[in-house]
Amino acid sequence: MAYVVARPAGRFEIRESIHTPRGSRARSLANFSVLTDKVLALAVERATRPVDIKAVLASADKAGAVVATGAAVATGAALATRVASGRSVEPEVSLRRFVESTQRMVRILERPPDRERSDPGSVLIDLLGFADAVTASQPARPFEPLEYPVLAHLTGPRLGGAGVD
Repeated sequence: MAYVVARPAGRFEIRESIHTPRGSRARSLANFSVLTDKVLALAVERATRPVDIKAVLASADKAGAVVATGAAVATGAALATRVASGRSVEPEVSLRRFVESTQRMVRILERPPDRERSDPGSVLIDLLGFADAVTASQPARPFEPLEYPVLAHLTGPRLGGAGVD
């Protein structure tokens, strides 16, 4: 199984999980700052087992990596075949999809609005009501203490030792 992990300084790493007599281990397949077809090809080449490209892309997205590859457009099987045969995925595919999306957005923005824009305050109140409705329909969760330090104790020393009454 191949997956992506974040490394320091905006770098990422594609790793492969392997099983040894001493337990599970992770092997580094490729390091990158931007996930490209070349990086994927290197990872596929170094892997000891078949690489699920879709899973690697999903893992990269989850880790926050920048993906600049036609792999996001191509299906996993087609990409694996292209990479295994040494052919790269055409960058024109992603460029064409980007241009089409941009043109679609421009057409939408050029149309006059169907109705007058709502007041931002009332829209915010509607959204808060929606969030309350969603929260009310979910089961209650047990209380969990905050995971960050409470800052209330810092106000005393900041004000010269005097607390705020």
